[in-house]
Amino acid sequence: MRIIGTVRILGILAAFAFAGQVGLAVAAEESKKEKAKEAPAAAEPGGGIQSNKAKASESPRLTRGRSCSGATPMIKKVTPDEGKTGDKVTIAGENFGEPGCVSMVSFGPGGAAKFTQVDDRTITVMVPEGKKGIELLTVTGFTGEDSKPFLRK
Repeated sequence: MRIIGTVRILGILAAFAFAGQVGLAVAAEESKKEKAKEAPAAAEPGGGIQSNKAKASESPRLTRGRSCSGATPMIKKVTPDEGKTGDKVTIAGENFGEPGCVSMVSFGPGGAAKFTQVDDRTITVMVPEGKKGIELLTVTGFTGEDSKPFLRK
């Protein structure tokens, strides 16, 4: 009798634990859905951040939405592919999306740069301060990133 009662109690406790885990999973999923309803911050040309929580009357761009490419951005050419702090660099590629879809351009780790996304295929950027040598010039878009080597003089 005692073994059957213990097994029954353990079964009930396991059921409560499982129900608790299911409840937590459901709550976490609902939280994700709520966060998905809130639009994330989007990059502005030049590297600034604009909150998409602004009122629609404050920015007509927010009411229309952006057409960010579902494809990963691809850098085709960096002109010039070497330079020093303050030099202007043009990045030609594809899948950048409309201006505002590129969230960051960086030179090496931690080297975020001021940039302007001209259109779906062109970005201009100023080389930020940093160490001399070869580093990766990275464009981070809506769905991923791409990098090319850049020589900082």
